[in-house]
Amino acid sequence: SSFSAVAKNGNLDLGQITDVLKTITDMISKMEIEAASEEGKFSDALETIKNKLLSLSDSVSPQDTNGEQFEEVEQIDDDVEIIDADDNEIEDVEDVEELDADEEVEDVDELDDDIEIIDADDNEIEDVEDVDELDDDVEIIDADDNEIEDVEDVDELDDDTEIVDADEEVEDVEDVDELDDDIEIIDADDNEIEDVEDVEELGDDEIIIDEKELQEFQEFQKNKELARHFDNLLADADKKYNSYVVVPAGIYTVGSIRKTKNKLELQQIDMEKLYIGKYPVINSLFEIFIQETGYVTTAEKKGYGTVFYGRFKKDKKVSTWRQGVESADVKNACWYQPEGTESSLHKKRNHPVVQVSVDDAWAFASWIGRRLPSETEWEAAARTDMGFKYPWGNEWDDNGCNIETSSVSDTTPVDKYEQKSNIFNITDMLGNVIEWTSDMIPNPFVADNKHKFHVAKGCGWTAKDNISISSRSLFKLQYTSNIVGFRCVSEYLL
Repeated sequence: SSFSAVAKNGNLDLGQITDVLKTITDMISKMEIEAASEEGKFSDALETIKNKLLSLSDSVSPQDTNGEQFEEVEQIDDDVEIIDADDNEIEDVEDVEELDADEEVEDVDELDDDIEIIDADDNEIEDVEDVDELDDDVEIIDADDNEIEDVEDVDELDDDTEIVDADEEVEDVEDVDELDDDIEIIDADDNEIEDVEDVEELGDDEIIIDEKELQEFQEFQKNKELARHFDNLLADADKKYNSYVVVPAGIYTVGSIRKTKNKLELQQIDMEKLYIGKYPVINSLFEIFIQETGYVTTAEKKGYGTVFYGRFKKDKKVSTWRQGVESADVKNACWYQPEGTESSLHKKRNHPVVQVSVDDAWAFASWIGRRLPSETEWEAAARTDMGFKYPWGNEWDDNGCNIETSSVSDTTPVDKYEQKSNIFNITDMLGNVIEWTSDMIPNPFVADNKHKFHVAKGCGWTAKDNISISSRSLFKLQYTSNIVGFRCVSEYLL
């Protein structure tokens, strides 16, 4: 079948076809049928095949072969395979004699069944000659998908030469030229990368492995596993709130033109691609983190948290008015009772988690394989590459977000204003809660570099309608309140 395919493709001339047919005829003539009970049957069948081959040979005009393709092929057993790992053709095989599946290998000493001879230096294998009597199922494989060319006079493999089993690790490679001592050894089943140093050249292809890039890859693998583990812990209803959207790489405008001390200077940044949480982290997701880790938040350790009371609050029974927004440090206010002992998370599973410090936010983000965004990353994601003043555009919308005029005086579900998501499909970037970033800056109002403040972006439900994406808040260390939450980012899709 293989010979027919080659002949049909025009890869053999008539002289070569004649030689192959005659060789097969000679091979059949020499075969001996050992089973006495089948002797007559097989002999008749072989005689018929031989006669057909002879008639085919006579019908083909003989031509001289070029001596480079197939010569003196004797008794090729059905079980012997010479395999090119990339399905490439095997070129220039000469003088392959008596490949008997039942005899030992000569010239290639003591190669067990199923042994592979690997080209460790990525060089091409060419001109296989004088390989006698390959053992049953022996494979000659080019490990790097190159053609099999130029292998001559393979004699007496050294005892220290690596014998590679496809399912086992690579061990004891010696006498292979130009393999550095520090070259990475990879187990094909585990794909772990260990101890790679100073790799300069592997065969024809130059590979320079940067230690920093390797560390980044290992960190990515670790974070991906953490993110997958967290997602597997979530109920189906919560998975929606653990979704991340892409912020494309590009040039983004951030900051404000207003010359005030508490504003980021107007500028353009060149930002790499980023994946950011579509929503702020909600109570039900943070609760999973607490249950799995036993983490104790800053407010719980302090024993109190700052609680804000809105100026106007309206519900079904009564409306409450105050002259202005008020706040107080309330005992036992923490993430699961945001306003103190009398409060709870009842009907707030999909509200943003609050009463968390920047340390608490970092702890959660790290546990799920992510991090907090920088101030510029957060603002670029919110404004998009259109540089909008608000997530939905440049014109204010009274119904665009949860602020003081919404008359709620509390957090709302993070997807309540989903129709006002920006063009990257990021929701709640303005209003509801202020969000922690990873940045710290000195006090901009006092010439004192000893004390730094954490930067938070956006505005909470206490804000008036004079806000924008460039709004910024500064808080001291360990600050927690019922108007500050966070969302996470990562460089890769985890």
